[in-house]
Amino acid sequence: MKKDRPFINKANNSSMGVPHARQRMMQYFQLSLIALVFVIVFGVIYFIAMKRDQSNAIDYSGAQLIQYDLPADDTPVVVYETDAGTFKAVLYPEQAPKYCEQFTSLVKSGYYDGTQVFAVQDGVYFMGGSKSSDGTDTDDTDKSELAPEKHRDLWPFYGAIAAYGNRTSLFNSQIKSGSRCLFIGSVEFTDEFKAQLDSASDNTALNEAFKTKGGVPNFAQQYTIFAQVYDGLDAYDKVLHTEVVKPAEDGEDRDADLRPKAGLKFNKVYLSTYGENRHDEFFTGSGTASEESSAQESSAAE
Repeated sequence: MKKDRPFINKANNSSMGVPHARQRMMQYFQLSLIALVFVIVFGVIYFIAMKRDQSNAIDYSGAQLIQYDLPADDTPVVVYETDAGTFKAVLYPEQAPKYCEQFTSLVKSGYYDGTQVFAVQDGVYFMGGSKSSDGTDTDDTDKSELAPEKHRDLWPFYGAIAAYGNRTSLFNSQIKSGSRCLFIGSVEFTDEFKAQLDSASDNTALNEAFKTKGGVPNFAQQYTIFAQVYDGLDAYDKVLHTEVVKPAEDGEDRDADLRPKAGLKFNKVYLSTYGENRHDEFFTGSGTASEESSAQESSAAE
């Protein structure tokens, strides 16, 4: 074929000049180059994000279990009066100062009065503090968010309360601290799961606390944990096990509707101190959170 002479494509009876074919090839090359650059940039960003997360990782080998230390009388406490009963939680302004300041400001303003529990994963967690029944924003939703405040001495044990917001970024699994809250229950600690926990951490005391007290280890270092429920665990359990519209199957059903079937509200949320709301048994007892809850119910029945 003579150079640059048009040729015939017999398959569709069309002609294409050699210069045009070269142009098409150049376009393919340019698109491939753009795709390659995108992959390289994506990989670099991911690598930087991974290195950043590693550099910001907390050394929890010396973590202290302050969530089970007896608080001083002037320690701030938040009281939740709900449709299922009342429970109380110790706040940790020293470990999560920015979020505790924001949270206490909202509580003092009455923001959480009448807010709703909008999702319940049976026994594992519930989410509350929303102005709507499904957790979506409304005109009066507080949309301010803070960067997560991780602390080596605060862990997602049973009864821990964490701030919930949007994901920090595509390459960062940590969650910002918003006005909604994540109330932590517990996963099932099977022998296999306990073995995995032991292999993942060298802190024996921390591992044993999870095994005996319960919690969700997978939430560790993902959220700002700012409080620990210590009293009213019977009411707390009722919320954790409230019936929902459509439970998740195996915890992964995309069609699930985790809203409480009968609705469930925080009727009143206010601040107090531990001295005014003492319950030393939680901090000095040796039983699990669930056992303490059962003990409280038995005591109340008597």
